Amino acid sequence: MKKPKYDAVIWDYNGTLADDVEASLLASNDIITRHGKEPITLDTYYEYVDYPISRFWERIFSPDELPMSVIGEEYYAIYPEYFGGITKKAADLVKKLRNAGAVQMILTSAHPRLIGEKLAEAGIADCFDAVSSSGDLLAGSKIERGVEWLKRSGIRGERAITVGDTLHDLDAARAMGTDCVLCAFGHQGEKRLRGAGVPVVKRFSEIEDYLFSDDVKTDKK
Repeated sequence: MKKPKYDAVIWDYNGTLADDVEASLLASNDIITRHGKEPITLDTYYEYVDYPISRFWERIFSPDELPMSVIGEEYYAIYPEYFGGITKKAADLVKKLRNAGAVQMILTSAHPRLIGEKLAEAGIADCFDAVSSSGDLLAGSKIERGVEWLKRSGIRGERAITVGDTLHDLDAARAMGTDCVLCAFGHQGEKRLRGAGVPVVKRFSEIEDYLFSDDVKTDKK
């Protein structure tokens, strides 16, 4: 078995481990049309998505029209109806990394009630050393949580990689001092991610190339 290239893999959840772009778009459009606006297309969704997620919704509703507290409650009531779960390719790679001895954690802006059950269904709940999720329904920044976890773990940033699907994941990686690979099949799409200065993959199967290598990443001298 090849050894992992990194000591630790820091995973984003939505749009990376979980293939949920369609679910998010459908749930968002349910809210949008329920409150009297025209539904948005996938291209518009890619253009609008930002962090904190309130920036996305402010492109559609003013705070006076629909406050984030209402949007958050409605979204998390609707979203599970559309969300299928974690992809098999993601689950298989997570298991392979675990068997190879890599430390893995999930760093996500999602609410914890949306994560635990799906990890168990995919058979990978015990593959993660930590899951850091949002404490509210507003999907805020995860940078501080990521920096704090890496500090507590004792793993040096250059020995870890962050795998995500948004420029916010890249911001978190830079703050933590880790390498980064971005997934163009997630919530911001290839157009937004190209030019970010890090590898961008179009298929989940390509991620394995960045996590396993015959040329194992060594300490910098």
